[in-house]
Amino acid sequence: MARSKAETKKAKAAYSRKYRKENPGKVLAYNRKTVKQRASRNKARAKVAKMVGKSKIKGKEIHHKDSNPKNNSKKNLAIAKKGHGGGTGGPNQNARKRAKKKK
Repeated sequence: MARSKAETKKAKAAYSRKYRKENPGKVLAYNRKTVKQRASRNKARAKVAKMVGKSKIKGKEIHHKDSNPKNNSKKNLAIAKKGHGGGTGGPNQNARKRAKKKK
């Protein structure tokens, strides 16, 4: 029998609470990692804003070419349109897709 949206939401919340209770170390490590990555992305945005000006990056995202948010070197940063698709799939995800199409 299919669950209603409310029942599904409750079940997901219960699972999440249970997981956090059973694996506090994993959850804490993940939270620390994501906070550090977000801080590094904010530093990258500030660095690019200082180089090109705030008005040029308004409404856009800063792209890390190697998909490593901690690598904030000038060569690794580029301005990209909002929702450029970063984050999943690892480095050079789009390059791999293009290579497959050529074959």
